[in-house]
Amino acid sequence: MTVETSKLWNSLCADLFASIDDDFLDRFRRPGGANNRLAAWDPVDATMRYFKFMLYTAAERQPQRFFQLYRALGNVDLGQPVAVTVRSCQINIDYFFSVEEFIFLESALALESIRTIVEIGAGFGRTCHTLLALTQGRLEEYTIVDLPQILELSRRALCKLVPQHFHKIRFINATADEAWQGLAADMAINIDSFQEMPPDTIDSYMKNVISNCNLLYVKNPIAKYDPKSVGLENVDGRTLQDVFSLGYCRDVIDIFNDVALGRARQAYVEAYRPQSNWEVVADRSMEMFPYYHHALYRRP
Repeated sequence: MTVETSKLWNSLCADLFASIDDDFLDRFRRPGGANNRLAAWDPVDATMRYFKFMLYTAAERQPQRFFQLYRALGNVDLGQPVAVTVRSCQINIDYFFSVEEFIFLESALALESIRTIVEIGAGFGRTCHTLLALTQGRLEEYTIVDLPQILELSRRALCKLVPQHFHKIRFINATADEAWQGLAADMAINIDSFQEMPPDTIDSYMKNVISNCNLLYVKNPIAKYDPKSVGLENVDGRTLQDVFSLGYCRDVIDIFNDVALGRARQAYVEAYRPQSNWEVVADRSMEMFPYYHHALYRRP
């Protein structure tokens, strides 16, 4: 009996597996190597499948409360994000993060007591949208401090996302120091942008905004990492030097090593404590990307 083989494998055997020598054995499981046809997909993949599998499996692990909150957000599709479907919810990564952040906050404090918030660096406004939508109208004022170009994005996006609450939102130009110095609120928030600021800029926000607030919630990376560890080659040295100079947590670590992550988390929680007498209310690693960390502080 003749075994019929596919054209696919005839071609692969002729190309990838034609010479099984010592050089082949030394490298066949590296990214781009022949093993991606035998077992796992290649670690470097130009498709969305790794991203969507990661998002899908993370969503599958969420409790029922997560899906209740996610459905209550309303429109989460502005901008045509990539989404996966779990329990009839079209879940995208931005609002996956937002609901996770909300659950962290509601587990750590009485959110009903929060009336005013100032967020430093809000992106397109997903956190503002989430907190205004899920606090059932209790928030009275939400102030966003950001760069002028990003303020234009968040202003236009939030007008569509939370039109019923839009009158509660203030937009303040981060490049005009006099506009935000002296701001006060029940809670200050920074998510994933202190890491992109010079330390002196963070110091200024700590002194002139956060010191006037009762609570600070931060979620940022706990360290830097070598781009080569995630497959990024030929990164411009000057760009890398600039990135490594930003934020409070600038140690370069292996973000895929649990021991290194554990040490960096302790340093992170202390680094972002506004002053030594501020209490750490709660802290926890981000689920999907464990080199990010939630931390909530309270002024004495």
